[in-house]
Amino acid sequence: MSDLNLSSPTSSPSPAPATPAVPTGNSELSELKELCAELRGQTQSLRIALLIVAICLASFFFLESRRSGQSLELLRPQAAQVAEATKQLDPAVSRFLGQLADYAKTHPDFGAILAKYIGRPTGAPAAAPAAAAPAKPGGAAPAR
Repeated sequence: MSDLNLSSPTSSPSPAPATPAVPTGNSELSELKELCAELRGQTQSLRIALLIVAICLASFFFLESRRSGQSLELLRPQAAQVAEATKQLDPAVSRFLGQLADYAKTHPDFGAILAKYIGRPTGAPAAAPAAAAPAKPGGAAPAR
């Protein structure tokens, strides 16, 4: 791009132009210089605009991180209270889930529901209905 191979009429041996008023090589060269100067100005203004946008974006992110940090500091005591309440209620919840598992052992229909919503396999009761299903003859419904 820096090697512009511009031929001026003085350097090339060619016949004289029909209109000797202005040599075309100099006018093209001056036009190119003007275009380059204009492009440099546009490039410089784009760099300045990009710098301004980058500074605004960085300051926005900085302010958002400070606001988030302040919000987090306000929420830390509440989160600590929730964690403490969870630790206090954990034995009661475990005991209740144990009671549900015991109930599911005696009631196989509830075992499937417990396994679905709690995610704990109940063991033998879940296998008992599956084993009883293939033993049914034809289409007879069991009496309850």
